[in-house]
Amino acid sequence: MSLDDVELVYRVVGDAPELVVLLHGWPQTGACWRHIVEPLSRHHTVVVPDLRGYGASGVSRSGHDKRSTAADLSGLIQHLGHDSAVVIGHDRGARVAHRWALDHPSEVDALVLLDILPTRVVMNSFDRDSASEMWHWFFHRQSELAAKLITGNVEAYLRHFFGRVLDSGAIDPETFSHYVAAFSDPAHLRASLEDYRAGFTTDLELDEADHERGLRIQAPLLVLWGGEGGLAKSDAVRIWQEHHTDPTVVSGHAIACGHYIPEEAPDEVVHSVESFLARSSPRLQGPLR
Repeated sequence: MSLDDVELVYRVVGDAPELVVLLHGWPQTGACWRHIVEPLSRHHTVVVPDLRGYGASGVSRSGHDKRSTAADLSGLIQHLGHDSAVVIGHDRGARVAHRWALDHPSEVDALVLLDILPTRVVMNSFDRDSASEMWHWFFHRQSELAAKLITGNVEAYLRHFFGRVLDSGAIDPETFSHYVAAFSDPAHLRASLEDYRAGFTTDLELDEADHERGLRIQAPLLVLWGGEGGLAKSDAVRIWQEHHTDPTVVSGHAIACGHYIPEEAPDEVVHSVESFLARSSPRLQGPLR
């Protein structure tokens, strides 16, 4: 799909009336949902885009902030003839999903966020330990330098992040090679780093301003996080309840895996999503497996 400044590539699976949009994180593409698309498509139409600057989608000179990316997806569902969708995001994609729910609340029927806390919470809570654990956020913020150092070493760099899931087989060699190829293009690599840099500037400024004026998520919200990952000790549900108009429609739990939930625990994600949609709205649910 051609937008004003970028080409967005996506695939559609299923033909049910209700739409589900899956948004990937870094350093991935829409391929991270490969084990989840088919089960969800039995009862929903599933749309899997590569976000702008990622994978097969195009690269723009600007617009790497979450508001611009969310606007892309708003245009995508309208292009497909839909007014709204269930939105499921992981990692960077979950931050886009959060922004989409704030900027276009009528378009988000239900929201599922995987392994993140709000950007403003993360940015305001860094200490010595968390900054050490999330060092790559600060490295990627220096996007030009980071791009020069990573270029030519993409496989080794991504292997650092994927080591555990490669060893476990959650990410197979073919998929890993796909990710390496996707970030070996210098323009796409730089765009993904600009995504991080926007988190420290435009994204944070918008999140803080919106929170200050009382803007909150309105859609039913499910939060899932890896029980063996960085959010294992966080009070994730309570934090997200503070970012919602109605805390009673916010639920969530840990899953026994690390950060890469769609690839490490796809069956648990599908079951959790189906159960959540059944609770949230009969219109959105499919029969539980």
